[in-house]
Amino acid sequence: MEAFLMSLDMRSLRAIWTKDEDDAAVGNSRALNALFNGVDPNIFKLINIYKLAKGAWDILEVAFEGTSKVKISRLQILTSRFEALQMTEEETIVEFNVRVLDIANESDALEKKMSDSKLVRKVLRSLPSKFNMKKKSLVATFSDEEDYSESDDEEVRMALISISTINDEESAKVNSQASEPAGVND
Repeated sequence: MEAFLMSLDMRSLRAIWTKDEDDAAVGNSRALNALFNGVDPNIFKLINIYKLAKGAWDILEVAFEGTSKVKISRLQILTSRFEALQMTEEETIVEFNVRVLDIANESDALEKKMSDSKLVRKVLRSLPSKFNMKKKSLVATFSDEEDYSESDDEEVRMALISISTINDEESAKVNSQASEPAGVND
């Protein structure tokens, strides 16, 4: 409650302060109020004892990101998961892309952003054999752009989704032709 009142610029609660001290106190109180209101009740229990926003922020940083050693360890685990990631035959492009982006977002949260070109190369390498012919045309399309650096992940994702849709339509057509009884079109 005190952080909230102080964030409202309650000067009457303070002794005689200089303008700079007063501004710093208001800024601290606003930051504390934002932190207190931005976390769930379990996390609030960790930080509610702090009077300075910096102390509360440091606790939140360790709680969510860990120490630098923990962060390095988590990044290594994410890198291993990313390298081992493969698309299954039954999986759709969209489902696989969600898995790739989940890992990329986790890495980004740990302050190690994966480049779009790395994500594009991973998706193209991980496509199952049913996409081989389509993959060649896709690679040819994007090969004009050096190292995929000009093509962003969204561009390639949309191209892959369209290829996947074409694949699904072709499979459905073949399956429906195979299931038609002979002589129906005679």
